[in-house]
Amino acid sequence: MYRFYRYNLNNNQFSQNAISHKELNNFLIKAKKDTSSFDNSEKNKTNTCQELNDLLNTWTETSQKILLIISKEKKVLAENRSPKSLIAFGAMGAHINMALQALKATESDQ
Repeated sequence: MYRFYRYNLNNNQFSQNAISHKELNNFLIKAKKDTSSFDNSEKNKTNTCQELNDLLNTWTETSQKILLIISKEKKVLAENRSPKSLIAFGAMGAHINMALQALKATESDQ
């Protein structure tokens, strides 16, 4: 029996139930697309984008408030602080400014 199947397959004789590539392709074209997984993926992407935008807006407002306080209250912040601490405040302000500029640059691409 094994020889019979091997002989048939080697001679390109296919089963009566076989389907041609052309028929299979036609079924694929006519088949409905499964959009349920796509819809969930899009909803998750939209939710994630909205959450990120909300966090960025909150971060921007907080960062701007910090910069405002640092610039207005220099004397208060300088009292009883070591030189290293003052340098750290300056570096923090510079990094916050750069981060805000970077965020603004990404918004211009959209």
